Amino acid sequence: MKSEKIIIIAVSGIGNAILFTPTLVNLRKKFPKSRIVIFSRNKAIADIFEGSGYADKIITFDNYNIIKRLQTLIKIRSQKFDYSITAFPSNKFQFNILAFIIGARKRITHKYKIGKLTTLSFLQNEKIYADEKIHDVEQNLNLLRLFSIKPKKIKKVYFWISEKNKKFARLFFKKNKLKGFKIIGIHPGCKKKDKLRRWPKENFIELINRLNRDKNVKILLFSGPDEKELVKFISRRVNTKPIIVEDKEIKNIASIIERCSLFLSTDSGLGHIAAALNIQVIAIFGPANYNRTGPYGKN
Repeated sequence: MKSEKIIIIAVSGIGNAILFTPTLVNLRKKFPKSRIVIFSRNKAIADIFEGSGYADKIITFDNYNIIKRLQTLIKIRSQKFDYSITAFPSNKFQFNILAFIIGARKRITHKYKIGKLTTLSFLQNEKIYADEKIHDVEQNLNLLRLFSIKPKKIKKVYFWISEKNKKFARLFFKKNKLKGFKIIGIHPGCKKKDKLRRWPKENFIELINRLNRDKNVKILLFSGPDEKELVKFISRRVNTKPIIVEDKEIKNIASIIERCSLFLSTDSGLGHIAAALNIQVIAIFGPANYNRTGPYGKN
């Protein structure tokens, strides 16, 4: 197989990045000697792919100094990539401009029914139709057709945790004396801008109070930057205080999720991580298409 230089543009979000992982795995299998680079918006997205062994390099773009950003893009462009792949969803003008600046010979993306001019999608030159009826995992896998690869049905997504992260989780469980309990993880939040997707906080309070009736159960309440106040509100009003999980490293968070018996989330990235780790997941969806973006896998 000819060696190619491929850059993957993964800039939407944590959940979107996880839903791209089967495509990355398939791409590496088909191009074992090619150079695969992942361009991510921030460290949290980069951490989804870190440690996978499927990418040769991961570049983050979370430095807000405009000069450094331009320098990064110029350096990437100078590498003259053969292919760029914009992970689904890709119908934003920023993504198409980014692919155009990177300047790969073949710029691969999805073709949408609307927005050709407003999203500047004409800046990309290899497209496959977006199918509104299928899951985002399949949307991403369909991009492989532009490499003449017939995508196989994938039944799981991926998340890679190191032994260092697993040790973090073991120490966390020991510190909080969780051995012997059934652990239920709950993530009540999502991005602030998407807060309409959140289940009402009063419902979480009632649910946790009911779960606390079982003395063999311990509740872990997961908090990120966008839900600190929400988690505090819930924690103050339940009859037995939950253990709050808060850490800057997404892989440390994932290592704790991996030790849960059940994970309850809204439409958020942590629910996708739990699914990738084969944890039983219940996802509560508000105004969003769960057939397209729901946690993916057998559990």
